Amino acid sequence: MDAQATPTRTARPTAVTIAAAIWWVVSIVRLAVVVPRLLVSLDTEDTGLLVATVVGGVLFLALTLFFAFLAQRMWRGSGTARLWLAIFAGLAVVSTLVGLVTTPPDWTIVGPIALAVAAVLSYLPSAREWFPKAERRPRRVEPKTLGWDPETGERITEDTER
Repeated sequence: MDAQATPTRTARPTAVTIAAAIWWVVSIVRLAVVVPRLLVSLDTEDTGLLVATVVGGVLFLALTLFFAFLAQRMWRGSGTARLWLAIFAGLAVVSTLVGLVTTPPDWTIVGPIALAVAAVLSYLPSAREWFPKAERRPRRVEPKTLGWDPETGERITEDTER
């Protein structure tokens, strides 16, 4: 039996586990807060308001489940999911800061702050090893251009097949 060198994965860093857990908790809390409000809003006679509530509710559920899915992917080691979650956390913080200009702060600022903490945790140096860099593929070496054919305009390259 050949003993092949298989890459071993290190234990998941605590920072990554906490960051993913923060995303999951924020998603669950958002669902727990918004779904009852949506259900109350469905009890309306206005057709336009009903359609807007249903469409908004479906989009909210889809985005919340998408964030939970990305958190799971980050928990498993996806650097792309980590990047997208950091972008969404940044957008949430900026949106909250813009909202604070017009309204006084309340408990709703806790979610974006928690997401910003999760984004910072996922980019700590201790978490870096959990997100492997993609191996670069070797590029095909292009033949060196020696000049251009004056009659046809085609490129004259050196012969590399020796």
